[in-house]
Amino acid sequence: MKKIRFSILAIAAILFLGSCTKHKMWFPLDKMPEDWAEFQIHYMEPSASSATYNIDSLYINDELYASKNGSSSLQYYNGLPGRNNDGDMYAGRFFGVKAGNVNIKCMRKGVVVYDQNCNLTVGKQNVIIHDLNQPPIVIDNQFPYWNATPPATGENWNTDSVEKVMFINLLYESPGVPYPGKLQYQYKRLDAEDWSNLGEPVGFGEATTREIIILHKTVFNSSGYQRIDYRILDENGNIFQKWNGSKYVNYSDYWTAYIGRVYMHFFRGYRTTTPACNVSQWNSL
Repeated sequence: MKKIRFSILAIAAILFLGSCTKHKMWFPLDKMPEDWAEFQIHYMEPSASSATYNIDSLYINDELYASKNGSSSLQYYNGLPGRNNDGDMYAGRFFGVKAGNVNIKCMRKGVVVYDQNCNLTVGKQNVIIHDLNQPPIVIDNQFPYWNATPPATGENWNTDSVEKVMFINLLYESPGVPYPGKLQYQYKRLDAEDWSNLGEPVGFGEATTREIIILHKTVFNSSGYQRIDYRILDENGNIFQKWNGSKYVNYSDYWTAYIGRVYMHFFRGYRTTTPACNVSQWNSL
C-alpha cells in the first residue's frame, strides 16, 4: 500500500510540475515612433438626438482609421477610439499619426461631410470637431493623469481616493456664433456646504486643467462612488442660464463619480435655441 500511495503522489507531483511549465505569450504590438502624435477625436457639433448625424467612416491623411461595418463609427457627442458606450475596457486608447499637419476626413453614407486640417504635436491630445465647416479644436490631453496625488490629511481621511475632471467649453450662443464670455465650472458633493471652482474660467475652445475632486463613498464597503452636482457661472458671476425649449432656466447637472476615474466634461450645444447645451462626459481612464 505504501508503494501504491508513493506512486500516486509521484504522478501527481509530475503532473503539477508539468502544469507549471512556462510558455511565452506574444502580442502583435508596435512601438509608437518618437515623432508621432497620439490623439482621441470627438464629434461635438450641436446635433439633434438622431443616428443620422453619426459619422460612418473616419480617415486620417486619407487612411481609414475607423469604420464599424460602414456605419455609426464616430457618434455625435462621443469620441474615438473607445466610445463611452463600448465599455470601460476601451478607455484610455489613442490613435497614432506622424506629428505635423494632419488631414481629417469624415464620411456619412459615402459622402465626405468633413475635410479639414490641424496641427498635431508629439504627445497626447484631443481633437474636437465642433463645426463641420471649421478646423477642429486641439487641446492638450494633460497626460499622465496620476503623476501626483494629494497627501493624506484630515480633509480626505476615510475617502479612499479621488477622481479628476476637465471642463471643455464648446458652447455656441446660436448657430455659427460661439458664446462670447468665459464660463466658471463648479462642483459640490451632497455632503458639502459650498460650491467649489473647477479650475479657472475658460472661453470657447478652451479647457481647464484636470482638477482633483475628493470623494466620500456613498456605500462604505464598495469600490467607491458618489454623486457630484455641477453648475456654471457666467462672466458676471451669475448662474448660467440656457433655453430649455420654452423658457430660460438655470443650468444644473450631476454625474456619478467613481474613485480613480478621470473624466472630460464637454459643454456643447446652443444657449439660446435647440439643440440645447449640456455636458457630455468622456472617460479618459
